[in-house]
Amino acid sequence: MISRVLNRFSLLRRVPFSATNNVILMMLVVGCICLPFADLVVSVTYPWAELSRIFTGAITPSYPDISELFSAVMLTVQFAVLGVMLSLVVGFVCALFYRWPVVRWACAFIRAIHELFWGLLLIAMIGVSPLAGLLAIAIPYSGVFAKVFYEMLLQADPEPRQVLRGKVGKVSNFLFSQLMQVVSQMSHYVSYRLECALRSSAVLGFVGLPTIGFHLESAIKEGHYSEAWMLLYVLLLLIAGKRWWFNGKTWWVMVLSAVIFFPFGQGVSLQYAGAFIADEIVPAPMRGQVWASIADGKLLSWFLHLWSEEVYPGIVDTIVLTMVSVVLTGLFVVFFLPLQSFLFLGRYGRGGGIAVLLVVRSLPEVVIAFVLMLLIGPSMIPAIIALALHNGGVICYLLRGQVDSLDLRPDCPAPLLLYSYEVLPRVSAQLMSFWLYRWEVIMRETAILGLLGVSTLGFYIDSAFEDIRYDRALLLILFAAALNMVMEAISGQLQRRLRLSSLHNN
Repeated sequence: MISRVLNRFSLLRRVPFSATNNVILMMLVVGCICLPFADLVVSVTYPWAELSRIFTGAITPSYPDISELFSAVMLTVQFAVLGVMLSLVVGFVCALFYRWPVVRWACAFIRAIHELFWGLLLIAMIGVSPLAGLLAIAIPYSGVFAKVFYEMLLQADPEPRQVLRGKVGKVSNFLFSQLMQVVSQMSHYVSYRLECALRSSAVLGFVGLPTIGFHLESAIKEGHYSEAWMLLYVLLLLIAGKRWWFNGKTWWVMVLSAVIFFPFGQGVSLQYAGAFIADEIVPAPMRGQVWASIADGKLLSWFLHLWSEEVYPGIVDTIVLTMVSVVLTGLFVVFFLPLQSFLFLGRYGRGGGIAVLLVVRSLPEVVIAFVLMLLIGPSMIPAIIALALHNGGVICYLLRGQVDSLDLRPDCPAPLLLYSYEVLPRVSAQLMSFWLYRWEVIMRETAILGLLGVSTLGFYIDSAFEDIRYDRALLLILFAAALNMVMEAISGQLQRRLRLSSLHNN
């Protein structure tokens, strides 16, 4: 169905350019259409005093309770390590059966719901406990691993498997002919996903779990910028030093330590789990009178009110914020990709560029937007900038190795011409793939920025949880998941078109 819609209405068939240029043009047009609907008001006009306090805190980091800081860091790392390892196992098993529609759709559904919303649901069900945070990471990441591992296995060369067919068992054939081809790619992706899990662990602090993010939110709200910067520096060190504390030699020690010291039972309360499932998530008009609520129209009236007041406005603002942020992310990548390559900068310049991009990709979008909102005021501007900085930094990081490994002619032109006519065209296919994938991610992340007052679906979801109206919250989460799944289908279709176009041109 998505393919037919794109064939009929997409600019891909109407503009006589290459497939890549058509996709770029379509995204720019949609982004420009959405721009007038974005809330771009700047309400804080004199932020210099606040900037001065923030800068002072940056150069004087401190934290009053070292034991509390250590506990927050340990819990953040435990969430990340155990969440990734658990989802790795589940995701790999699901990848083996991913061709089954029921498995594919189930994985698409669980990864379409952001880990923060999983956290809110689990906290409402079993209490504010570390187990809720662990499952909030493991559940959506299982769906992500399933999709990525399945695609990696599909890309493996089928010839070795054909050669070994009938000579060895099916398991041995799979292990030595297919899995061994992609195990290195899987290992690199697990390392990257751990980096994402560290950010997710920090973000879970915004809903009450005592990770780094919990103390960071409190420090920023109270204006204790020295403490906030200390927490940010620790998070950056965790991510930047990941290769030293989590690698092929240390991963089993980290996993074993996390399992031994993780407080699985702490704070878990199943007292209200039954009532939550059987009553609180049931739409209010249906409680105790299912058929009567349908017959007299109360259920329909409840749904229509929720649709007009929360669902529809939330969907519109989510799409607007997503499209504007995606366009700005692409511009960020184009302008800042050369900052991390030795082809354009010297040793120290390249090191500075890598450091800047490390910072913007390591900090969660919600943290960047939180700080920017103090300076700019409550609008979409902090959210747009935060999403573009973070996702642009991630794409630049993923492209760095490809740019540095390009084989250039001895008589290559000056840097500007070299970048415009040599480097950028040769990495454009991979850039487009990453850009479209981050489009899906940005759609998911826009929802959690609702915690800061941006009127996306996440804003209404958070309000429903605060009002203890779990029936509204669940319905809004389902709409957010459906929207994310549609966006993922469109993005996947565009990526397939680009791959087919590339094969045809070659």
